[in-house]
Amino acid sequence: MNLVITDSGLGGLSVCAQLMYLLKEIKGSANSANPADGLKISYINAVPANDRGYNSMSGKAEQIAVFEKILRNTKKLIKPNYIFVACGTLSVLLKDMQFKRDHKHLIAGILPYGFKLLLDSLHQNPPATALIFGTPTTINANTFQDELFKHGIEQSRIITQACPELATQISNDPEGSFVTERIRHWVRQALSQLAADNSGPLLVFLGCTHYAYREELFRKSFMQEGYSQISILNPNLAAAESLRKIVLQDQGADKNQSADISLEFLTPYAIPEQEVITLSQLLKPVSVETAEAFQNARISPELLAE
Repeated sequence: MNLVITDSGLGGLSVCAQLMYLLKEIKGSANSANPADGLKISYINAVPANDRGYNSMSGKAEQIAVFEKILRNTKKLIKPNYIFVACGTLSVLLKDMQFKRDHKHLIAGILPYGFKLLLDSLHQNPPATALIFGTPTTINANTFQDELFKHGIEQSRIITQACPELATQISNDPEGSFVTERIRHWVRQALSQLAADNSGPLLVFLGCTHYAYREELFRKSFMQEGYSQISILNPNLAAAESLRKIVLQDQGADKNQSADISLEFLTPYAIPEQEVITLSQLLKPVSVETAEAFQNARISPELLAE
């Protein structure tokens, strides 16, 4: 099976790492990286240049055009059986993309997993309030809010908090000291929106794939503010679990098979050294293989071919 995982950056590597962890867990050994037969995973960094991310583009039309081009070149280069978009920003674009219409069973995004996680958690815990942390793009688009309202969740149970630049800061802070301060700042901002009489449990939703790298800092920040009744909702884990099922179904779910997993990282440009250092450090505890693939990046300008 040829599986592609892609993101508008490097947050989706945490999904890839978690998938590798789950696949190894099936074998019952932390030293085994061979749970599936003939699996090739390609992570595609779907950003055209280090200084030209999707948030800096002129608008939705340009974002779609760039992502369409990268997807079509990915299909040509890798011939994937399945493409998973581990990115909220790019997942939002899918519904308006010709590539999705042409290949509706080939590609899916992370948004439905995050929404289901949120909705199920709110239904299972009626007194709870959800605090949704995300990029300004995700929050301002009302990506999760509108869907939750449609499914009967009261507006008073949803608090959103945009965290400008936090994803980039996470990628460039190996020690985590600056990111610790920024996360605590955004946690305080979110908590300031709580009703004064709110004493119920809190559901803390990490609405950007990058935030999962620093899940423990979110938890610590809430504890420091005096909130111990929190549940962290991490859609990266739900996405990885779904991908694990897809892989095993494709391989006949024979857990006794053993063959090497091929894992590669493709990017149109060289990743800056500080990001390589930081994210390798964050990936290694979950998946050494993912960290090594990231460190041995394959520079692929052909992803941007016209």
